[in-house]
Amino acid sequence: MRSVKALLILVNVIIVTIAVSIIGLTARDRMKNQIQTSLETYKSILYSGYDEVVEYQVQNVISLLEGIYERQLSGEWTEEEAKKEAITCVKTLRYDKDKSGYFWIDDTNYVLIAHPILPEQEGSNRYELEDQNGVKIIQAIMQTIQSAEKSGFNEFYYTKADGVTVAPKRSYSMLFEPWGWIISTGVYIDDVEQVYMERKAELDKELRWQLQMTNLCMAGTLLGSIITSMIFAQFVTKPLKKIQNLAERMAKCDFSQSLNMKSKNEFGQTAVKLDYAQDKLKSYIQDMSQQLQAMANGNFTVSSNTAYVGEFEEVQTSLEIITSSMNQTLLQINQAAEQVSFGAEQVSDGFQQLASATVEQAASVQDVAERMGSISDQAQQNSKSAEQARDCATQTRQYIDTGMQKMEELIVAIRDISTASDSIEKIIKNIDDIAFQTNLLALNATVEAARAGEAGKGFSVVADEVRRLAQKSGESADTTQELIENCLQAVRKGNQIAKDTAEALTAIVDENKVVQKLTTEITKDSQEQAEDSAYINQQIMAIATVTQTNAATVQDSALSSQELRKQAEKMKTLVEQFQLK
Repeated sequence: MRSVKALLILVNVIIVTIAVSIIGLTARDRMKNQIQTSLETYKSILYSGYDEVVEYQVQNVISLLEGIYERQLSGEWTEEEAKKEAITCVKTLRYDKDKSGYFWIDDTNYVLIAHPILPEQEGSNRYELEDQNGVKIIQAIMQTIQSAEKSGFNEFYYTKADGVTVAPKRSYSMLFEPWGWIISTGVYIDDVEQVYMERKAELDKELRWQLQMTNLCMAGTLLGSIITSMIFAQFVTKPLKKIQNLAERMAKCDFSQSLNMKSKNEFGQTAVKLDYAQDKLKSYIQDMSQQLQAMANGNFTVSSNTAYVGEFEEVQTSLEIITSSMNQTLLQINQAAEQVSFGAEQVSDGFQQLASATVEQAASVQDVAERMGSISDQAQQNSKSAEQARDCATQTRQYIDTGMQKMEELIVAIRDISTASDSIEKIIKNIDDIAFQTNLLALNATVEAARAGEAGKGFSVVADEVRRLAQKSGESADTTQELIENCLQAVRKGNQIAKDTAEALTAIVDENKVVQKLTTEITKDSQEQAEDSAYINQQIMAIATVTQTNAATVQDSALSSQELRKQAEKMKTLVEQFQLK
């Protein structure tokens, strides 16, 4: 991935390169255009200058001829002398730097009067003289002279002074009317072109130098732009690097360092916002950590001291819901534990009382059995003392009444035990429901802790502990329910036995009445009474055995109730470890 610094340098270099190239090409074209314009201007001025020079030189010759003509008119010279002097002067006249400029004279009859380069043609008629393009040279000059200006320029090809080279020539001619002479001079265009080419070479050399300087300036500008780009990129990327480092630390949840950039530009403002966001996240994390740590330590009275904003408002709401839910759940568990403890205590007290009553009943039955043995002995001696037998029968009836009373109390106690057992079943069912709800809540808390990630590990431990406690409560409730069901079965069995015992005691009362009626016949019926006494003795022994069994069952139920009470106390102790609202 290309860095921002390299990208800035590259973009700047590309922009500067394009700009420099455009400027350079534009400057080059402009310089070329300027040179071309200058050359064209120079060429125009050059040709105009040569025209002016040629015209001026011809006018000078005309002035010279006018001076000679005036001397002719004054009589100083004759016409022939004057013309001769004029021819001599014209042939010797030269102009231009290299003295290559000369004059020639034709008359209006197309006869060559004087020519410094072609003296052999003097006196010849040049009416038919034409150049390589068929231009009638003298006729063209004559047509120019015959115009209103009586002077003008002509162009034609003519042989140079070397007698070999033919080149285009531009001449200027003017009529000297007194003698009918046509004074002409001119310049070869290739000579003018040579001057032009020399100037063009100078300008081309200057153009090359300017282009070299332009290229050098472009290279310097490009180099300067690279250096400036590097400096600017360093200036831009330095704060960006700091912001990148902060973002990398924040991605790793490291909020230990701030940017603290003093710049007032966009980078500085961005750094201030990032520092503020980092501080805000740190405060949120610290606040959530404090709350979760307090809940992990069992304190559910903790609340947030930080104002959450944005998406974190949902986090704050979730924490408050979790705290409130755990408070309500643990309070309900605590109340249920108190109710279970109270009910178990009542059941335990009832079973203790029932056990005491059953022991007393067993002792009473044992006493009845012993006394029935005595009755059996007395029955054998009934013949000796009927009165004593009647008294014993009366006392026996009292004992039986007492046994009936105790048996009724036993039935009532067993009925109370059955009713209390039904209440305990309802309590155990409530405990089981609470354990189920607690387990479900712990599961939800575990899911929320998993969503919270690392920050929810402490709360996950609490949720696991609550779930284990709920499982133990459910198991204890199941165990207690089994014990209660066993107790209820034993109670039902004892109730049935008590009913049988009551019926047996009723039969004893009936038999006792018979004994009272037959007291007078004790002697006669002593053998029958002995048999009945043996039967009664057997029934009482059976009652004693059943009563002892009921006593053992009631004691086991009392022990189970005490165990249930201990488990309820243990649950209450565990819940009391939490600080609740």
